[in-house]
Amino acid sequence: MTRKQNRHEKGAALLVTMLLLSLMAVIGMASLDTVTRDRQAAGHLGLAQAAFYAADAALSESLDLLRTEVLSPVIGPGDCLSAVVPTGSLANGSSYGPDPNAATDEICMVSIAEDCDELVSSSEIGGTVFRYTLWNVPTQGVGVGGATTRVQAMARRCHAFGN
Repeated sequence: MTRKQNRHEKGAALLVTMLLLSLMAVIGMASLDTVTRDRQAAGHLGLAQAAFYAADAALSESLDLLRTEVLSPVIGPGDCLSAVVPTGSLANGSSYGPDPNAATDEICMVSIAEDCDELVSSSEIGGTVFRYTLWNVPTQGVGVGGATTRVQAMARRCHAFGN
C-alpha cells in the first residue's frame, strides 16, 4: 500500500516548491517596488530642500541689505530700499532671487510699529523718534532639478524718524 501512495504523490513536492518560490518572488518584487518609491520620494525631498535653502540664502542677503542701507528719516509705508532682492547661486547649483509672482522684486516697508526696545528712551531723543518698521521680503529658490520654493518674510528694523 505504501508503494501505491507514493505513486500518487509523485510531483507534489515539486508543485509545492514551485508555489512557494513564486510567492517569494512576488514578495521580493513588491519589496523592491517599495524601496524604489521610497528612494524617489527621498530624492524629491532633497531637491525641495535645496530650493528652500536657496530661498533662505536670498532672504539672508536681503536682511543684510536692510540692516546696512541708510534710510531717509521721512520714509514711510510703501517706500522701498534702493536695492532689489539679491540674486545668486549656491555651490550645489541652486539659484535664488526675487519671487517673480510677487507684486515687486523690491524690499518695501509695510508699516511703522511700536517704539524700539533697544533704546532706553525711544520716545524722543532731540526731536527724533525711534520706531520699528516692518518690511516685506519676497524671495524664491530654485533647486537643480527644477524644484521651486517661495519664501515671503516680514523683517523688522529699528529706524529713526524725525529731523
